[in-house]
Amino acid sequence: MAVLLAGALPALAGVETEIEEGIGRWIAEAFIAQRGRLDQPPIADWVSEVGNDLLIHTPRDGLTYHFVVLDSPEAHGFALPGGWIFITAGLLETMDSEDELAAIMAHELAHMVDRDFQRMVKRTAMWLAVAQILREADRDDWVPLVQAAQLVNTLRHSRRQEAQADHVGARIAWDAGYHPLGIADFLGTEGSWSYLETVFATHPDRNRRAEWLVEHVSEFRSEDPEGALRLANSLLLRGRCAVAAEMMQEPLAPGYEQQREELLLRTEHCRVTAVRPKGMALPVESSASLRDGVEKLAQARAEADKPTESAWRMLRRIRDDKQLGQALTLAQVIDPQLTDVAYLALLAQTVDLLHRTLRGADLLSRSINMRSSTTGGLTVAAERAAVARAAEAEAATLEGLAEGLREVTLRLTTGMEGESEELARLAGGYHRAGRLVAPLLIELAEGGAGDGRRLTFSRFMILQGQVRMLAMRMDDLDESAEEIAAEQWGASVRLRRAQLDLIGIEAAPSAREALVPLVARRVRAEPSALIAAWSETGGLGEAALALLEEQLEPDDDPFGSRLRAKQIIMRLASIEAQEQVAWAKTEKQTAKGADRFALRGAI
Repeated sequence: MAVLLAGALPALAGVETEIEEGIGRWIAEAFIAQRGRLDQPPIADWVSEVGNDLLIHTPRDGLTYHFVVLDSPEAHGFALPGGWIFITAGLLETMDSEDELAAIMAHELAHMVDRDFQRMVKRTAMWLAVAQILREADRDDWVPLVQAAQLVNTLRHSRRQEAQADHVGARIAWDAGYHPLGIADFLGTEGSWSYLETVFATHPDRNRRAEWLVEHVSEFRSEDPEGALRLANSLLLRGRCAVAAEMMQEPLAPGYEQQREELLLRTEHCRVTAVRPKGMALPVESSASLRDGVEKLAQARAEADKPTESAWRMLRRIRDDKQLGQALTLAQVIDPQLTDVAYLALLAQTVDLLHRTLRGADLLSRSINMRSSTTGGLTVAAERAAVARAAEAEAATLEGLAEGLREVTLRLTTGMEGESEELARLAGGYHRAGRLVAPLLIELAEGGAGDGRRLTFSRFMILQGQVRMLAMRMDDLDESAEEIAAEQWGASVRLRRAQLDLIGIEAAPSAREALVPLVARRVRAEPSALIAAWSETGGLGEAALALLEEQLEPDDDPFGSRLRAKQIIMRLASIEAQEQVAWAKTEKQTAKGADRFALRGAI
């Protein structure tokens, strides 16, 4: 089988779409088998809808496209041959707008348009032979692992191809009514360390990419005034009034000025629809209790700084470790002996352990960042709630919100220092595991090189025992890391619910006309259903979360897909609502320093 495939490889240079789709399906199944997918309907349906919007403007026909949310903590998107577009859960958890998602997906679709994957067929076909050998040896249980062990090498594009995909993807997003600068926004807020960013380190410099994208958008606006109007209108419909106004600031080509002025008037209408109501203030004792909770949270953060920095130091060691880097490089390029099933299985298991080490470290870094974002957001929300005023009918909602914020702050305060020490311990554990895995992988790679350094049977058995012991250690590390992550993701959901509740209390009735469809769209509910739930629960965030809960599939895992889907949706809903309300404030209010709705500085 391997010989026949190898002999046929030259004929595959002009691979047809059918072959490309078959290869893509094989690789995609391996990725999903190794990582799993975040298949909650509100997430999967939303990503597919954005993808289908983009497909209308994607030149390449003849492919069946698949949009998959991969259950991985790192923030990344990538494409596979044959129409497979993968978005990670970590990307959805960190982006600040739907335009970021669309721009990243458009970039990946551009690889399909340019047929970048057809150059990968030779290596992929060889690994199809590997999988076939395992099947013939009745080792089907190892097939997904062996596939996943070599997939990253298949996915690497050149810097030239990435730059071209930026250009083509920007045009796809523009035509579909999404802001192409979404990728630039994402690059500007991306975490400092990502496993997949390390693996796929072929993208051009992020600052240069941002400059290119700005140039592309300027060209599009000049050449396509209708597209600029379409994009501005799309931004307005999605509550992004400030970005729409910026898009319409400069004159358009003759013949389009009237439409530009009409859109500018609509953005100004957004600005004046929300006037903060005058009503009842939070009772003095509740306000004092909130501030007490904020002070205790600040004290806990200060006490946790030292062990938190220790955790970051250990995570940086993983990133900078030269032996781990060497092993990661080998994991992407090694060509094992295709006839030795036992050797191949052990090699694949070792590569998987290396990747688990890096992914576990990535989850820890995401947890630290999540805690920092949540505690900062809680501080701002509590300070806002302490001075908020509500209509008489919503006074009880304001008090309940204040008590809920105090409860979350105190819950995070308790044991924060101990949690930071645990994060440092886990980071050290992942580093030690990686330091043990790396030399095993290097030895296995050298032993399969076929140059006289093959492993003896006794050494092979020793390596097999070491790999099994490391796998058990990794299971313990992963379990502890996910416990901490579950607490941080849960706290983030509670914060986002409180932020929406507070926006609902502070917004005038006229502003709610804009907020209701915006939030309802994000939680995938009818505006009338959100209004009814809001009336029943008394809080906008509580109503949104209740409607979202109804759509989520059951999940008994504390850090399962249900919790992560809630965090993604509620986070984005609160960001969009705050962005809308921030723009809705009048200039007079801003001059008085009442800028408590501003999003970016508050989170």
